[in-house]
Amino acid sequence: MRVLVVYNPTAGRRRLDRLRRFLDVLRSHGVEVLVSPTRHAGHAPELVRAAAGEGFTHVIAAGGDGTIGEVAAGLMDWPFVERPILGILPLGTANVLAHEIGVAFRPDRNAASLFAGRVAMLHPGLLQAGGQTRLFLQMAGVGFDAQVVHRLSLPLKRRIGRSAYAVQSCREVGRYPFPLLDVTLDGQRHAAFGVIVSKGRYYGGRYTIAPDATPHAPGFTVTLLDRGGAVFATKAALALLADRAGALGGTRRIRAQRIVVTSSMPVPVQCDGDPAGHTPAVMTAAMESLRVIV
Repeated sequence: MRVLVVYNPTAGRRRLDRLRRFLDVLRSHGVEVLVSPTRHAGHAPELVRAAAGEGFTHVIAAGGDGTIGEVAAGLMDWPFVERPILGILPLGTANVLAHEIGVAFRPDRNAASLFAGRVAMLHPGLLQAGGQTRLFLQMAGVGFDAQVVHRLSLPLKRRIGRSAYAVQSCREVGRYPFPLLDVTLDGQRHAAFGVIVSKGRYYGGRYTIAPDATPHAPGFTVTLLDRGGAVFATKAALALLADRAGALGGTRRIRAQRIVVTSSMPVPVQCDGDPAGHTPAVMTAAMESLRVIV
């Protein structure tokens, strides 16, 4: 076993302590470990691609959902037969994918899961928006939730964690215009005020939004918001926090393989909780899959 750990150093001192405990367990079992800290957004894929051919059996994404997505994107550039197994050490704010696939949060248990060797397949999605193609592992969104992500203060997020999203939602709900979106799902056209494309059940942590979605099979569950406006957006947020999103009227869930979203004005797009340009947006399945420790 030879392990590359790609670490986001902006995670903070407490999370650095968790990383050290994780590394201590691996090294105490004689595992060769190389730690590569990221220096800026978009650096993780470069670090992973540069490690190709170095004999790594596992690549660990130590950070939040953004770091995990970047590490996964780098791994997708390896030939499948040489591609290391992806591991996740959750050190982020929401850690949605870690909750989704049952990753251990305690560093010692997380390290032990590498030795247990339970592996599942991840089938990522691809998002084309803003002139770029991005990999996503959990979800993509178009509309109000993406507006919140685009406007979110990173210093505030580092200071108060997930509560920063609630603060920013309150700031945006009165000024977002809620334009109507033209959504095409496998060739069938729909109108909606917001779109959330899910690879897994959870959204924003352990809040269930798509109970039939799974990252272990191709395809997406698409949640369409049939109503717009500040009042409905507030009701939707409260229903999600109460884990009653499925009981909220004014929404539809549809399974699809290809999603195209257009609009009469540029509308924000987000991908695994990171800004991802503006409409038009196209979401499809990635051609290959990843092995991940669960």
